[in-house]
Amino acid sequence: MEIVKKVFTPGIIVLELTGPLQIGVECKQLELAFDQLLRDGHTRVVLDLTKLTKLDSAGLGKLVNCFSRLKTAGGTLRLAGTTRMIDGVLKLAHADRFLKSYPTSREAAESLSGPSPSPAS
Repeated sequence: MEIVKKVFTPGIIVLELTGPLQIGVECKQLELAFDQLLRDGHTRVVLDLTKLTKLDSAGLGKLVNCFSRLKTAGGTLRLAGTTRMIDGVLKLAHADRFLKSYPTSREAAESLSGPSPSPAS
């Protein structure tokens, strides 16, 4: 899996994921990318899944883990460009209730552009 980091606006980072997100190396790559974001103080993150080819239960677990870590740090996570397959996985696991998804990374990033979200969001 390839992860490309882009700064949308100061304070909002977009990570573009290309390839599969599944158990093993890919999950570890995403975890390490989030470790670095949190060390750098970034807490508003968009995961652009437009080019994600596969998502297994471990990959879903890693998305939920990343969401949880950002929320604990006072931030939030948005998903962008989810395919029907990924939407189906999110719905099946009821993760769509808290992992907000947008058609494009721009729309997802703009949803973060307001004031920092309150802990209740």
